[in-house]
Amino acid sequence: MGAKKKPAGKKKAAAGDEEDITVDQFWKMYKTKKCPELGVEVVKYVKEKYELYGEEGEKITKFHIWEEMGWAGTRALMDSLKLVQ
Repeated sequence: MGAKKKPAGKKKAAAGDEEDITVDQFWKMYKTKKCPELGVEVVKYVKEKYELYGEEGEKITKFHIWEEMGWAGTRALMDSLKLVQ
């Protein structure tokens, strides 16, 4: 097994020299906990944005979701965003 590659978008914080892992925390919470917990699929657009973040370091500043998510999908997304610190 080889070593895991870190996404290119991770940067050191200027003040504390700490790595910013909030996007990764959000994704882990959303994909592996909240979506399965509520029985919903991961929103394709959110997955694409996370992949761009990982490959090119593109910041995620907002989501424009045009597909139907329903109450459970919305809750999975919002709860995941709330829990990231």
